[in-house]
Amino acid sequence: MPSEQPQTPTRDPGLPPVEPPSGRFLAQLFAVPGLIVLVVVLGLLLVFYALKSGQSPESFLTQLDSDNADIRWRAASDLAQILKRPERDSLRWRADPKFALDLAERLHGALTELDRVEKETQAKVANLPAAEQEAAWRRLANQRHYINFLASALGDVHVPVGVPLLADICRRDDTGDVKGSTMQRRKALWSLANLGENTRGFAKLPSEKQAEILDALRAESAGTTRRAGWARTALYYLDPSATASGDVVKVDEVLAKVAESKDRYLREQVALAFNFWDGPLAEPTLLKLAADDGHGTLLRVTETD
Repeated sequence: MPSEQPQTPTRDPGLPPVEPPSGRFLAQLFAVPGLIVLVVVLGLLLVFYALKSGQSPESFLTQLDSDNADIRWRAASDLAQILKRPERDSLRWRADPKFALDLAERLHGALTELDRVEKETQAKVANLPAAEQEAAWRRLANQRHYINFLASALGDVHVPVGVPLLADICRRDDTGDVKGSTMQRRKALWSLANLGENTRGFAKLPSEKQAEILDALRAESAGTTRRAGWARTALYYLDPSATASGDVVKVDEVLAKVAESKDRYLREQVALAFNFWDGPLAEPTLLKLAADDGHGTLLRVTETD
């Protein structure tokens, strides 16, 4: 019988040979993806830094002056959010006298333009049917929205340079656009009350920041320009040593005048505003409002009007 020979095991041709990974393979597996992630992260950080560095008072003012409406409204939206942030995040804007005065200049320009357009519209619609008059006044809505934004922004700062302009809006009741003017006056009075609260917050700022603000306002108050008058009004409310000059606008006098409005809602807002502003006319005005009999009108205006 032939003897059986031992058979040598054969390698399964379907399995690759087992070899240790090479250094090049490890580099491809870990180093290359890591470099890609690092480059992406660095790129995002650079973009974030560029955007962050672009958020300055000057950059916002430039965008607000743009001829492109989309740029203006985007800047307005971003600035409104910044001013509403917690104190530490928005102090750069809220405690900057020059920035506040620059915003006031833009509000003054917007109000001057609105006044011109209102007079033109009033002359055009005088003999038109009521529906056509209302449609014509609605075309001023974007201008009023921009004014409301600037008024709100001036109410969010610690430097009350916006008092004279907000007072002008609150006192004005001689426009033909009853609905638009009513809403604008109410929002201006709300901003004035908010400004009173933020003006009180000035005392909570660091002493060196307070001194910096007062020095800047004193420098701005020299002269006879309207900007100097706004600065003098701010000094009157922030600097105990400041005296009232002829062009200083006193909030208690403004509120006492608005308390005589036919708009019942405005009169209610006056009582609220006196929580944040004081003066010789505060107590008698509040006593008068306490006996208010609800006379006049209560015009209900929605955001779509």
